[in-house]
Amino acid sequence: MAKILSINSGLNASVGYFEDGTPVFSIQEERLNREKNFGGFPQLSLRYLFDNIVKPSEIDKVVFTNSKPEIIAKEDYYRKYDRAFKDAIKASKENSLLSNIKSKLRRTALFELMKPQSDPKEVDDKSWLIAQGIDKSIIEYVDHHLCHAAAAYFGMAKDLDESYLVFTLDGGGDGLTSTVYLGKAGVLKKLSDSNAYSIGNIYSAITYFLGFKPHEHEYKLMGLSPYVKEEYARKYRDLLKSNIQVRGQNFENPEFLRHSLFMSYLIKNMTASRFDNIAGGLQMYTEDLVLEWIEKNIKEHGVRNIICSGGVFMNVKANQLISQSSAVDYVDVFPSCGDETNVFGAAFYAENQAATEKKVDLLNEFTLGPEVSELDKYLEFFKEKITAEKVSNPAEYIARLLSENQIVARCSGKMEFGARALGNRSILANPNSLANVAKINQAVKKRDFWMPFAPAILFEDLEEYFDVPKSLSTQKSPYMMFAFNSKKSKQEEIICGLHQSDKTGRAQTVRKDLSPGFYDVIAQFKKITGNSVVLNTSFNLHGFPIVTNAKEAIEVLLKSEIDVLMLEDYAVRRL
Repeated sequence: MAKILSINSGLNASVGYFEDGTPVFSIQEERLNREKNFGGFPQLSLRYLFDNIVKPSEIDKVVFTNSKPEIIAKEDYYRKYDRAFKDAIKASKENSLLSNIKSKLRRTALFELMKPQSDPKEVDDKSWLIAQGIDKSIIEYVDHHLCHAAAAYFGMAKDLDESYLVFTLDGGGDGLTSTVYLGKAGVLKKLSDSNAYSIGNIYSAITYFLGFKPHEHEYKLMGLSPYVKEEYARKYRDLLKSNIQVRGQNFENPEFLRHSLFMSYLIKNMTASRFDNIAGGLQMYTEDLVLEWIEKNIKEHGVRNIICSGGVFMNVKANQLISQSSAVDYVDVFPSCGDETNVFGAAFYAENQAATEKKVDLLNEFTLGPEVSELDKYLEFFKEKITAEKVSNPAEYIARLLSENQIVARCSGKMEFGARALGNRSILANPNSLANVAKINQAVKKRDFWMPFAPAILFEDLEEYFDVPKSLSTQKSPYMMFAFNSKKSKQEEIICGLHQSDKTGRAQTVRKDLSPGFYDVIAQFKKITGNSVVLNTSFNLHGFPIVTNAKEAIEVLLKSEIDVLMLEDYAVRRL
């Protein structure tokens, strides 16, 4: 049985451990160092893995999620946008770039100007691993976009005999921003790729331009966009159309080489524009562009089953349109498909390269983190500030509290991997009382008023509440990767879990085999109320990662106005 350690040392650093291709343990560095979206070497995660899961000497292979050993910290990403904006302002004042943005000479000059002030930090990661007992001969590096593609295909394809088009799209990695692969019989064959200044770059640059954090707050622009009138959004969609087009089966970018060029374009065309209208146009542009790309490739290659990965596919509204396309027979998106999940792709690829018998459908679960740790210790430690009551039936207890419109945090079992809480580290509420939206925001989340919460629903009841495209009829959405149109007759029952403008829901379909404890909570809630849906949002304070353990769960309870914390089978309340 091959034992593979997979390491992402880039943005949203993470670690995964796999046995015979099956995920055993995976964690993001942010959950241990408490720095959201941490970029860098995941040393704490590796130490946790070696101390608790597997010894370094037992590892058969180590794979990194880039083709060369380098670490780029999150701060370096932010500085890149700061430099681009400052240089764009300077260029506009000197009337250089803005006088003729299409000038090849000026474009080349600014390209030289915008060369990074320092190269990405190369690290001797082998030395650190060797010091822990890893043999240097077993360390390998896998191309960034191949990791995305391998995660999608080997992780989620259901049938070795079927053909799948695999799409990857993000802000960039190993010199590319998008690829298209054909996956069949356990083999990935690249059909095309692009290094264009991608829609991922554009989305992040506009996120920065509007005053938010790139590579973190893009979802806020997506959440804002449905409030914008179509006529206003269309204006900004059309302004963006000159930047990237689909030529043949991949992207071309005739104008922009770097962030500074695009920042100059934004300064010229969008300064003093309403930020919500820009967000609406950006989202419309993204949806149009991605859908065109996918449909052209389906037509060219004649394959109607598709799987997607890469940060752009975190956009659930674009994913919804893909699922509704008449060109698509089957679609799925790898859960939390930013760079953090490339640890899955690197490991799946390495396993299948070495195996005589190819395997797909390797993602058998996503609750792969630590169990709730040191429960008794921290119940005792915080005893002057909390009460703790042991409950015989936690699922029924939670359901009863929710039916009474109390806000309940659930910290139980293994922690979910990725950006989205799936019930084990979640804050839950009754979805039929709109007041709960404001209550959760004021009590804990402190999030932007326009942002929706998500509905978690029993897998078998999804069609009762939402319109489900045929392309999602079997797999549905166990990892919150798609938005769905809600049925008008059910909107009042689940209003807190819907976007308040377009009434879509980023549904999580909860299966008993994947999430037995959370499934039982919703089943009990249905038994009490007749409603198969609960509001689910991540268990964290604003700006911090999702809680990992008992200590952090109790600390959030004490710093918020959550009514009850269900910590395994203990109901914990503030004194």
